[in-house]
Amino acid sequence: MLRHSAALALLLVVAACGAPAPAAPTREVPPYSGRAAQLFDDSIEPAGVGLDYDRGYNPKTDPAVRERAQVGDAVLRVKVSTVTSKKDGPDSVFRIGLVTVEKLAGSHPPPTSFSVEINKASESLGIMKNFESRLVGYSFIVFVREFARVDGEREYHFHLAPDTKDVKLAVSNALLLGETK
Repeated sequence: MLRHSAALALLLVVAACGAPAPAAPTREVPPYSGRAAQLFDDSIEPAGVGLDYDRGYNPKTDPAVRERAQVGDAVLRVKVSTVTSKKDGPDSVFRIGLVTVEKLAGSHPPPTSFSVEINKASESLGIMKNFESRLVGYSFIVFVREFARVDGEREYHFHLAPDTKDVKLAVSNALLLGETK
C-alpha cells in the first residue's frame, strides 16, 4: 500500500508540473540575407523531379553544392511526407513535410520530421504547382540551415537536390575539402 501511495504521489507531482518546457535556443543564427539566402534558396533542383532533360545538373562540379554542405546546419536524405498549399492573396504557398531518412552531415539538424515552405519568391514555384501532392514519397537530399526572422522567431531555409550517389559523393568530397582548409 505504501508503494502505491508513493507512486501516486510521484504521479501527481509530475502531472502538476506538466511536461518539461522545450529548451530555449542557445545558438545564435544569422538573418536570412546575402550569400546564405542564395545558397538556401527554398528551391528544388529540377533534376530531383526528373526535369533535367539535358543532363545539365552535375553536383560534382557545382560550387554551390560544396558551399551548402560546408556552411549548412545539416545535409540529410529525406522523404516527402506531406504537401499542402494555401492561398496568400493571389499566390499559393506550399508547405512540404519532410522526414529524415539519413543524416549525411551537419551538427545542427532539424527535428526528424520538419517542414519547409515554397512561396512566390522561389524559382521552384512552377515545380510545386505542377507536382504538388505527387511529390509525396519522393526522396531528396536537403541542404538546410536555420535563420532568424525579423520578429525573432526562427525558420528553416533549404535547397532540395536529387537523392543520387553523385550528390552524396559531392557532399562527402565537400566535407573532406572543408576539413583540409
